[in-house]
Amino acid sequence: MKRQLLLALGVLLLLAGWLSAFLLNSSSQESTIYILGPTLLLGVGMGVVLKAVGGKLTALTLALTALTALLTMNQIYPSRGVSISAFQKRMQAQGSVGTFLPVNIQASDRAGIFNNDPVLEAFAEIEVQLFAKLPGAPRMMTFGPQGRLYVSIPDLGAIYQLYDQDGDGFAEQPHLYHVGLDRPHGLVWDTDQLYVAEPSQLLALSDNNQDNQVDEVRTITSGLPDDGGHWTRTLAKGPADKLYLSIGSRCNACEETDQRRAAVLKIDPESGNYEIFARGLRNSVGLAFSPDKNVLWGSDNGRDMLGDELPPDEINQITTGGDYGWPYCYGQQALDPQLGSKSRCQSTLSSQVDLPAHSAPLGIAFGHALNAPLEYRESLYVALHGSWNRSQPRGYKLIRIPYKNGQMETYGKDFLRGWLVSDKAWGRPVAPVVGPDGNLYLSDDRAHAIYRISWKGMETN
Repeated sequence: MKRQLLLALGVLLLLAGWLSAFLLNSSSQESTIYILGPTLLLGVGMGVVLKAVGGKLTALTLALTALTALLTMNQIYPSRGVSISAFQKRMQAQGSVGTFLPVNIQASDRAGIFNNDPVLEAFAEIEVQLFAKLPGAPRMMTFGPQGRLYVSIPDLGAIYQLYDQDGDGFAEQPHLYHVGLDRPHGLVWDTDQLYVAEPSQLLALSDNNQDNQVDEVRTITSGLPDDGGHWTRTLAKGPADKLYLSIGSRCNACEETDQRRAAVLKIDPESGNYEIFARGLRNSVGLAFSPDKNVLWGSDNGRDMLGDELPPDEINQITTGGDYGWPYCYGQQALDPQLGSKSRCQSTLSSQVDLPAHSAPLGIAFGHALNAPLEYRESLYVALHGSWNRSQPRGYKLIRIPYKNGQMETYGKDFLRGWLVSDKAWGRPVAPVVGPDGNLYLSDDRAHAIYRISWKGMETN
């Protein structure tokens, strides 16, 4: 009888130890002192079971109690659940799993474009070619109706037009499409006009005489909040030709007085009227609609000053009226240590994908129109711009997240990396976009470059 009581006590202690360990692992608590609780429970539990049944059965009991605690955690507390494959998926997101191939950036025999011969690491059979070198830092891109690429350069207040006229894979002299703008960022084409997002207003640019120069500028809406903080504005075109505009927060972590901050607006491009589509999004620099054009997705940059590993950056499925938690919570409804409220966060929406903290996801693009094998078409491509306030730099690469039948996986896979060498970055990816030729184009605001990525063995359209 005494032996059975000891065994029961040991099992309870092990279960309590495992449950507290899983709960601690999923919380936002940074202090390592809290690990003493689970360690003590597991240590005492193992000692009691060992005394009752011996070494071999103790090992079996330890494994069974771990599995039982894991299943229990996922059932009674799904928002803090722990996946058995979570570690593997986290390693995939950080690029520690898989094999890569070195890729030389082809530069069409044009000397002096880079200071050295850069080599990237690819996780696919691809070729990377320098498509353009620009006079400023390129950010967002869009293709026009004639297959020409338009790119915003905020620091020059300009929009450039790029076109590979001779078909050698390199855009000839960049053409200045329009200048004199206030930090233009987001771009969207709609038939015969180019929508451009400035910090305080949304414009429509038209080239009425087809001379590749803007001759008409129409203000769609003005008076958007531009009182400091995140200044980039990103655009996406959705159903019924409505425009979706992301506006970042004015601070790192605070309660906004202007509800248009840390939000996505839905705008009628004809009247200029708008409404708040979703909120609680600290800085969603990347916006893209799903291949069926019905679901809006966005990348979101988490707050700073919570250490190297918190909070995660996010990929969100953005829905009408959705509240994604900032500044009160992040990720899987985890409480912000300064502003968090359990009751407040219970009504927010969890992220779809948690990315490593401070990797800075910017532009995103679905690959369904790529001239590539199926697994690469069924992916969301995310540019990780890279960290600025982390003890060890992170990001500086292009990843993909599997997306099939309308369902997004909860982890990312490295696709292209190598801009970070010995903790120094020679390039910073900003935004991917799929071209009419079926290739993937990627802007880089540190190297002032745009790359064209094509798959080996696939014919170019």
